[in-house]
Amino acid sequence: MSVWILLLLAAFAGGVYVGQRYAPSSRTLDERLRRRSRVLYELAEGDKENVAFELEQIAESEPEDTTCFLALAALDRTRGRTERAKAIHRTVLASANLPQEQRVAALVGLGRDLLAQGNERAAVGALVRAISLAPRSVATLESLARALEAAGAWERAAAAWERHEKLVEGRRRRESRVGRGHALAGQALVAMVEGDDRKARKLAERATELAPDSGHVWTARARVEATVGNPKMALEAWQRAWELAPAGAHELVPEAWAWASEQGLLAEMVERMLATLRSATDPELVVALAERVARRHPDQAADALERVGTRSALARLSLVRLHLGRGHREEARKAAMAKVASPAISCRLCGRRMERFRYRCDHCGAWDSAVTEGIAVRTDDDAPPALSRTL
Repeated sequence: MSVWILLLLAAFAGGVYVGQRYAPSSRTLDERLRRRSRVLYELAEGDKENVAFELEQIAESEPEDTTCFLALAALDRTRGRTERAKAIHRTVLASANLPQEQRVAALVGLGRDLLAQGNERAAVGALVRAISLAPRSVATLESLARALEAAGAWERAAAAWERHEKLVEGRRRRESRVGRGHALAGQALVAMVEGDDRKARKLAERATELAPDSGHVWTARARVEATVGNPKMALEAWQRAWELAPAGAHELVPEAWAWASEQGLLAEMVERMLATLRSATDPELVVALAERVARRHPDQAADALERVGTRSALARLSLVRLHLGRGHREEARKAAMAKVASPAISCRLCGRRMERFRYRCDHCGAWDSAVTEGIAVRTDDDAPPALSRTL
């Protein structure tokens, strides 16, 4: 019996020893898990400042955790601290024993940093290195396609989107097709400048098949058709372009008007402008169209400007001028006294303000997402369409 008692005492003593030895590491592990859970929660809440602080603390206490550094660099880029993000990615890449998966992630991050700084050529170089290590990485291939578009390498961008399309399914595959459509539209414009009308038209037609809801693609189609001498198709394409990219109507409508004037097609162009004007709700588009049709159809122009006048100072000013030009002083006075909200352009996808109209959002990279704030734009889905260069 005494032997069993001695064995039990020895086991108890051993348990106490082991517990004392390994309890600190268990507590440390628990603290690490709690900290990471807190980071995930704060990230979900959008509290980037606290997330960055927590990641910095983790990085200091766990310098061997490369994933933490990569996460911190990605967060820095979204906070506008691109130079520090780039430095972190380069520091991570300098590690000789870096696993391939993390090396790919660091190269992709560096490519995105460089792209955010406008260094498209260097961004393409980093992303090409990444894709050579992970040829079937969907995220890497998508970043490469966007970098190639930003660099104006349209043919390579189209090829990258085509490869991307073969690796994804469902909604992402549709986005790949749209991306390829933007790349083909860019190729079409290059072919047009080079005088290869047949190639330009073929590429533009294919681009509109791939991205039928893209204002940029239809703008490219309109320019190509106007150049190669297909006025009927050009008229339709101009209308589709300003309807799909209403925030850019102040540039698209004058360009379309100048072309129609040169071709003697103003009557047909005015009819298309009136058709859009009857249902348009975007102030930029209404003002641009109303200014062109007001001389021949003042009543329709006035009705459209009145419809959007409470949301656009420019629309209200155009309405005042229209009334004064027609001698309607009392209507002009009432229009001038009405309250108007401050106009602004923002990205439909990420909600960020845009300093001026662009086909592509500088913050999230979405294409054809520029809208006048407060105006809902109906689309098949809320995915970012795809790419092209800035207007």
